[in-house]
Amino acid sequence: MARNNAIQIRRGADGSVPTGSMVAGEPLFSTDNAKFYIATDATTKSWIGATILDQDDLSGNSATSLATQQSIKAYVDAQVTAQDLDISADSGSNIAIDLDSEVMAVTGGEGIDTSISGNAITIAGEDASTSNKGVASFSSDNFAASSGVITVKDGGIANAELAGSIANAKLANSSTTVSDGSNSTAISLGSTMTFSGTSNEVTVAESSGTVTIGLPDDVTIAGDLTVSGETVTTNVATVSIEDPLVSYANGNTGNAVDIGFYGKYRTNGTDLYLGLAWNADQTEFILFEGNQAAPTTTVNIAGTGYTLSDLRLGAVHAATLDGGTY
Repeated sequence: MARNNAIQIRRGADGSVPTGSMVAGEPLFSTDNAKFYIATDATTKSWIGATILDQDDLSGNSATSLATQQSIKAYVDAQVTAQDLDISADSGSNIAIDLDSEVMAVTGGEGIDTSISGNAITIAGEDASTSNKGVASFSSDNFAASSGVITVKDGGIANAELAGSIANAKLANSSTTVSDGSNSTAISLGSTMTFSGTSNEVTVAESSGTVTIGLPDDVTIAGDLTVSGETVTTNVATVSIEDPLVSYANGNTGNAVDIGFYGKYRTNGTDLYLGLAWNADQTEFILFEGNQAAPTTTVNIAGTGYTLSDLRLGAVHAATLDGGTY
């Protein structure tokens, strides 16, 4: 049937927009790309529509056309179904999670807890205990931590923390050796070491961890006693000697010493010395008294107060008395 009437709006190529001749609200159509415009003033226009394409794969790839809702959904569904999330871990086989149909599970092991709130997954460590691994803190009194390295401080372990926790066998030196120079015995740590003395010879006493070794008030020496010092001082009231002949001047090698004995007495508050000695110079015995200086290796016959002492005898047998010459 023939068309009697037609209404055409202003039209032309998209790039040849009428300049200065449009009025606001005037419709315009681009014949080269099918865009529909409304003029906003004499020189500008606004695009208000585009071609709608129904392509499930969006193969047209047009920059000027729109897609239907059904095409967009079909394209997105196809893309999601074709994708998965590949995951690998320190151990076990790699897995692929289908993003369209599968759920990825995040599971904690011993000492690790996992939780979901909203869109957030939280992975947290549990506090460590004697029966469960987990996150632990270290006392700054005992330990030092730096860059993930934990060290024990010097003196950081107190005796109370060690009590009963380390067996003697675990120590590098689990025993101590007691020796008298000839015999040795290993004593386990924790055992008792006993110090004992010899009756009437050595006493042993312990007090507050201190062992005191000494001589008893009355000392009995079963064997010989040799004193190699210079002086022996005996502060006793009585000296009893079993030996019938007492040896003097045992170290004399050159007759440079007098041999005998002497004693001290006091007269008018002055210490004086008397004695009987064999005089090395005169090769005779002298009986002296009054000497104000104690004899050393010889009797000082020129000393202050020195004089020969009188001798009273009951009898003299087989003796020759000679007054000498001058």
